[in-house]
Amino acid sequence: MNNTEEIQNKKINARLYPIYKMLSWDLLFYYSIIFLYLVQAKNFSASQVMLGEAFFTASCFVLQIPIGLLVDKIGKKRSLVIANICMCLFSFILLIIQNFNQLLIGYFIDAIGYVLRTVCETNILYDSLPIGKRRGNLYSEIDGIGASRYYVVDAITSLIAGYAFVLNPYLPIIFCFIANIISTILATRFRSIKLQNEQVEVKEGVREYFRQLGEAIRFTKKSKRIFCLLLYFGLVSGLIYNLTTFRSSVLEGISIPEHYFGIIFAISQMVAAICAKAQIFIYKRFRNKTLAVLGIPLTISCIIIGFLAMIGTSTTFKVIIVLLFVFQGAIKGAYNVLIYRYLNNFTNRKIRTKLATIRNMFYNISSILISLFGAMLLNYTDSANTIIIVGCMMTILIILLLDYMRGKVGLKPEQYKKEDLKYMPKK
Repeated sequence: MNNTEEIQNKKINARLYPIYKMLSWDLLFYYSIIFLYLVQAKNFSASQVMLGEAFFTASCFVLQIPIGLLVDKIGKKRSLVIANICMCLFSFILLIIQNFNQLLIGYFIDAIGYVLRTVCETNILYDSLPIGKRRGNLYSEIDGIGASRYYVVDAITSLIAGYAFVLNPYLPIIFCFIANIISTILATRFRSIKLQNEQVEVKEGVREYFRQLGEAIRFTKKSKRIFCLLLYFGLVSGLIYNLTTFRSSVLEGISIPEHYFGIIFAISQMVAAICAKAQIFIYKRFRNKTLAVLGIPLTISCIIIGFLAMIGTSTTFKVIIVLLFVFQGAIKGAYNVLIYRYLNNFTNRKIRTKLATIRNMFYNISSILISLFGAMLLNYTDSANTIIIVGCMMTILIILLLDYMRGKVGLKPEQYKKEDLKYMPKK
């Protein structure tokens, strides 16, 4: 492949990425109603829903290494197409499930698609950007545009899903299936990139893959910066993932009508879109305090929501609870762009996929523990007490971690130790 064709392929990927992310970053028509769908239409309990989510994240954990190997073998573009096909199968299975075992099968297929996506998507964009000082800024700008557009589309589809659910609980899942088909078509439009400047072989043997994965693990252990970021990513991303279920459970507990679920989720996603686009200003304003500014208010808001839901169900309390859920959406919008900027800085393509595998392991472990803990609590208490306990636990963990992270994250490049700043593979 000549340089001109390679440059053209990179441009195509960079232009396509925001469009793809707008429609494919996550399942559309899904999150605002999935709790209600499984509990009301399929008669699962709230505890079973959380156990299913724990199984999903456990599957993601188990699949990280084999899927990382698969991506290196067949390439990111083909892997992304397979990922979206898995999402199509998952949404179809949701329509026909009759028992908990079938739900677990669906979640396992969903896990395959999800892990493939998380390994491939951000790397496809990062590989398509010019190497240099502006790479991080370009990545944040393009990824931020795609994320903000996704939140807008997700807000609109959530609104539709809420009203569609009232008409027929199966309608939102059918719409989700159609959206996944469109995502699969878009994924086929990406171009494969071979970056000779970074001296990466497109295909690796099994032994070579595990050797490089071992090097990435050793790099993670040596680099306090990377290790801290991965811990933070696991805790906050795991909480954000489980907040979807906690939110639906709380809203149902305070007797919010089903058709308002979509409206609340839509408003939350619209605010997330604004914050995803404004993340560069948030980063410039807070710099090395950015992660603390995002993490601590997220966990404290969980505690406040729980107390308000426990105290009473007056209209004032309901409004405040909804506003706090919207506030959490704002944090999520900025966080989901900025955290990948932190994680991708100072890495090269050779290690980026392996670090994505390790990164997702941290996230999966955290998500599993939070889901199992939440499921256990829901067996003994209500959703209000559950979100209070989880919020308190996460607040303590994040404060301890942020204290440990001082002097290790958010520094200028020249302030880091060599092992923190750059991955140096063995010759």
